[in-house]
Amino acid sequence: MRRAPLAGALVLVVALPAVPLRAAQRDAADCAAFWEGYARYADISAYLDGAADARADAERFRAEADPDDAGRIHRDARDWVLRLDAMIRGNDAQSTEVFERTAARCGRPSEN
Repeated sequence: MRRAPLAGALVLVVALPAVPLRAAQRDAADCAAFWEGYARYADISAYLDGAADARADAERFRAEADPDDAGRIHRDARDWVLRLDAMIRGNDAQSTEVFERTAARCGRPSEN
């Protein structure tokens, strides 16, 4: 009966290295969506420029993300377009706060 807890502990130790990798992939997917949304908004708005640079940053982060997150990145990028519009044209304080936090966390890959 004492083997079960030890076996469970070994499984936990073996599984631990995957946890930081998944978290890093999730963060990369979030940042890819952020930069892709920024690029899309810059494409359609006179208020932002740098679409090409933002799209390149999105691709760099996408390369670090789990390939299974492609749909989420696409969907979240659409949300970022709406959030950026609310921030810029609507002067929405909550959207501005979320943008600033995310921009700080998702700095340009060359700066990280």
